[in-house]
Amino acid sequence: MSQGQNFLPKFLFVSNLLKAVKIRQRVPNDVVKPAASGGLMHHLRGMHRYTLEMIAMNHFPQAFREVVQAAILDRAMQASLEQEKKLNWCREVKKMVPLRTNGDGNCLLHAASQYMLGVQDTDLVLRKALHGVLKETDTGVFRARFQAELLQSQEWNDFPCQNSNGLQFDSLEDIHIFILSNILRRPIIVIADQVVRSMKSGSSISPLNVGGIYLPLHWQPTECYKYPIVLGYDSQHFAPLITIKDSGPEIRAVPLINPGRGDFEELKVHFLMEKEQQQKERLLKDYLLLIEIPVIGLCHNVLRIINAARYLQTICLVPDVVLHVAIQLEDSNGLMVLVQS
Repeated sequence: MSQGQNFLPKFLFVSNLLKAVKIRQRVPNDVVKPAASGGLMHHLRGMHRYTLEMIAMNHFPQAFREVVQAAILDRAMQASLEQEKKLNWCREVKKMVPLRTNGDGNCLLHAASQYMLGVQDTDLVLRKALHGVLKETDTGVFRARFQAELLQSQEWNDFPCQNSNGLQFDSLEDIHIFILSNILRRPIIVIADQVVRSMKSGSSISPLNVGGIYLPLHWQPTECYKYPIVLGYDSQHFAPLITIKDSGPEIRAVPLINPGRGDFEELKVHFLMEKEQQQKERLLKDYLLLIEIPVIGLCHNVLRIINAARYLQTICLVPDVVLHVAIQLEDSNGLMVLVQS
């Protein structure tokens, strides 16, 4: 089995570079700059509405499926998040798995790009858009949100995306996730542990605040795509959390709570101003498509109703070493566009 893995690509997009290049060529033309549109900030015109999903593989032999999935999925992240009951703890919704993502310091943008389009941000289109927002638009509101949430002495000008060219691969922070959600006009949900843990012992070292919900609050809800981008975060690394069509229940939704100490804990909604904190429930309903799911509570096996956010699968991708299929793009209206190889 290990020999078979050596013949498979380590990243999904490498399975067909020609298709990947064709998708990458479309992304720069989809970026809208505020000077040209009179809009609020750099944003994507339409390609933010796509979502990645692996096709059903249950008709293949189990050993073959395991080889393919071991090659392109981040099993270490999956095991870590599942062990801490942050991922796949809810049996009522479809299982999610992290897709292997390049850890070059640009993993946040790589992960978001892969979640939508199946290709990484190799050409730095999203990175440049993020830098453009920080350099070329009024960042006063972002600064106020940053200061209100973190309440720390770090200066706004210390942010890595505000260096001379914006392309230095320093790691990004939670304020960048919030800005990215506004560039994409799409909520981002990050599934992560609440503490940084020792690689050797697994004991907690310090609190970790990156997990939670990031809403594109600088846009009206009607201008946004309400199916969130779902990312995993572990060991200072982001990866997209995708589904496989044959994996369990049909409910495609991510719970907005996690098991906590003795009971459930709500995912934090990041970078809300004081007035918005009082309107949190309404904002979640405005920017997400919420459904209610019955689950067994952690205490006394009591049935509870929890909120979950629907996400939409709109791309089907599979490595060409498995099946010779084209990439399918489907928008929110159900229209199919075939990108020929």
